[in-house]
Amino acid sequence: MLYPLLTTWRYFSSYQDPNDSRIYGDIYHAERWEFNSLTRQVVFTDFGSNPGANYYDWYRGEGSFDPGPQDYSRSSDEEFFVYVQGPTRTGFFHDGAGGVFEDPVTLTADFTPGGFNCFGARNATLNVTPGGLAGPFTYAWNDGVTTQNRTGLGVGIYACTITDIPSGAQVMVQHRVLENPRLNVLVRKVDRDVTLDVTGGTAPYTYLWDDGATTATRTGLSSGTYYCVVTDAANCAAETIEVSLDEFTFFFSRNPILLALDAGAAYRADPSTKPGLTFLCDVFIEPEYLSGDFVQVGVRLEQPADRDGRTTFDVQELLDVFLDYHVPAVGQTALSVAGPLFRRFYLQHAEVYGEPPVPAPATTLTQHYLLRGGLSRYEAETRTYLDVYRPTIKPFLTWQPHNKVVFADQPEFLYYHSNQVGRTDIALRCRVFFSDGSSRLLPLGPLTPDVRRYEAYCCPVGFQQLGLQDEAGRHVVRWSVWVGDDYEGVYSETRTYVLDREPKPQRRYLLFANSLGGMDTICVWGEAQLDAEVTGEELERSPGPRYDALLGDQLVLERTLRPVLKLASGLRADSREWLAWLQELLLSRRVLLLSGPRWLPGVVKAKTSTILKEGEWHQTLEIDFQLPREQHYTPRLGAAAVTRQDRLLP
Repeated sequence: MLYPLLTTWRYFSSYQDPNDSRIYGDIYHAERWEFNSLTRQVVFTDFGSNPGANYYDWYRGEGSFDPGPQDYSRSSDEEFFVYVQGPTRTGFFHDGAGGVFEDPVTLTADFTPGGFNCFGARNATLNVTPGGLAGPFTYAWNDGVTTQNRTGLGVGIYACTITDIPSGAQVMVQHRVLENPRLNVLVRKVDRDVTLDVTGGTAPYTYLWDDGATTATRTGLSSGTYYCVVTDAANCAAETIEVSLDEFTFFFSRNPILLALDAGAAYRADPSTKPGLTFLCDVFIEPEYLSGDFVQVGVRLEQPADRDGRTTFDVQELLDVFLDYHVPAVGQTALSVAGPLFRRFYLQHAEVYGEPPVPAPATTLTQHYLLRGGLSRYEAETRTYLDVYRPTIKPFLTWQPHNKVVFADQPEFLYYHSNQVGRTDIALRCRVFFSDGSSRLLPLGPLTPDVRRYEAYCCPVGFQQLGLQDEAGRHVVRWSVWVGDDYEGVYSETRTYVLDREPKPQRRYLLFANSLGGMDTICVWGEAQLDAEVTGEELERSPGPRYDALLGDQLVLERTLRPVLKLASGLRADSREWLAWLQELLLSRRVLLLSGPRWLPGVVKAKTSTILKEGEWHQTLEIDFQLPREQHYTPRLGAAAVTRQDRLLP
C-alpha cells in the first residue's frame, strides 16, 4: 500500500552555486514521493512534463549527477506520516538509511464490572479503562449514554465505543451483565401440609414464615392464610409467598369444578404493576389411586384477568371422564374400596404478566379429591351439602329412605365417603333387633387397615350379605348399620333396614347408580312384560333369470333386537317417599338387572313418569327397562345344559 509522505518535493527552481559556477541544475524533480509499505521503499512519481526527472540532482558541470537525498532531511524520531485503521494508530519514521520504519500503537479498553443483580434488579456497574493511547477520549454506549462509567445497570449486553480524539482510533468493547436466576417457588398443598419447592437463585435457601417457622415444609396447619419469605445464599429474596388453606373439601365430578383466582387488592389499586395480566391453570390427575403418578389432563389453560384482576377456571369436563361408578360383585359380602368412584387431582396455577409476558415466581399446586356424582344446580351453588349437611349428618352416599323395607335375598349396598385420616380402627357396625325386643351388636370388620380422607368404601348391608339369621325363639325384625370405632365414636349416619317377610311373587332387583355416586337397590314385583324392539335394514330383491324362490323378495342387510322389560314397582305403604327417591332411578346413568349369577346392563327408557299424584296415597312407578341390543340370540349359559330359555325370569 502506498502512503503519501508528509513532505512532497517538487521542482521549484534552478540552482546556481554562488561559489562554484560549475554547480548548478534543477532541484527536487518529482510529482510526488510515496512510501510503499510492502517494499518499505520510497517511490517517486515523475512530473508529467519531465519524464525521468524523479530525483534530486546536482549538476556539477562535469556531466555527473549526485543521487537524491537519503533521509530527506528528516530526523529518525520525527513522525512524517500517520495511518489509522480501527483501534490501531501507525506512525511512520525515516530510518536514516533511505527506508521507513513503523510504530503501531493499539487503543485498548477494559471493563471493570461491579455490583450484583438479583433477578429483576438494576444494581450492576461498569467502569471503562482505556489504554495504549494518551487520549483524550470520547465514549458512546449502545443505549445512547456518553459517560465513561455506568451504574444502575440491569441484565443485558452493554457495548461502548471509545474514540481517541487526536488520532480518531476507535475500539468497541462489550460486556454481558447477568443476574441471579429468578427464585421460583412451587407451593405444594396436600390436605393440611404445605411444602415450598424452590428452584433458581443460589442454594441453599432460607425460609421465614410470618409465625416464626423456618422450614420449607409445614404440617398440620389450621385453615387460614400464611406468608413466607424465601431467600437464597446470595441474599436474593423471592416475592412474599402467600399460602391459603381452606377447609377440607372435595368436588363432585358432575358439578362445576371451579378454580377462582384473584390478583389481589394491590393490583386493583394499580393495574400497571402487572401489565397484561393473565392466569395459567394446569390439571393433573392420578389415574391409579395412591400410585403417586399424576398425568396432565389436556393442555395448559390460560385466561385473561377481568378489570378487577380475577378469573375463574372450570375444569369439570376434563376430569369427569377419569371416574366411573363402582359395580359390586353379585353376592359380594366383604367390604371393599370403591376405587373407580374417586380420584386425587392437582390444580396448578400461576399469574403471567409483563412485556414479554412471563410467569410470576410463585406457582401453587393444590391437591384435591374428586367423587363421581353431583348435586342439583341449586344445592351445588349454595354448597349446603358440603358446608352444612355433610359435616352434620355424616351421610352415606345415598338419598334412599330411612327404615327401608327389604327382602332377605335383596342385595343392599351403602357407600361410605370417609372424612377421617390414618385411622385403623374404623369399622362398619351393625346392631340387629329381634322380635323379643332384644338386640345384638355384630362384630363386623374394619373398612381397611388405613382409612384415608375422601376414600369411598362399598359396604354390603343386605340380610344375607351380613350373614343375619333368625335365632331360637326370636327372629330378626330390623338391623341398623353405621361406621364407628372401638371407642363408641360414630363417623356416619345410621341406616335401618326392615325385613319384609311377606311373600312377593316375581321379585326382580335393579341396582342403579345414584346422584351421589353410590349404588342403590330397588325391588319390583308382580307381572312384567318383555317386548322386543326389532329394527333392521332390507333391500328388495330383483327377480332375475335364475331367481331362487326360497330367497324371498327381501335381502336382510341388518337385524337388531332390543329387549324391553316393562316393570311396575308394586304398591307400597310409603309410596310417596319411595317414589320421590326413585327419581334417582329415572336419572341414573348406570342401571343393572340381577339375573341369576350376573348383572345385566340396561337403561331406563326416557319418558314422562308420574312421581306424585295428590289424592292417591298408594302409587306405583312403571318403567321400561331397555337391555342392550343384540344381533344374535343366546340363552343364559352355565355348566349345565340349557333348560330355561327366558333369561329375564326372576
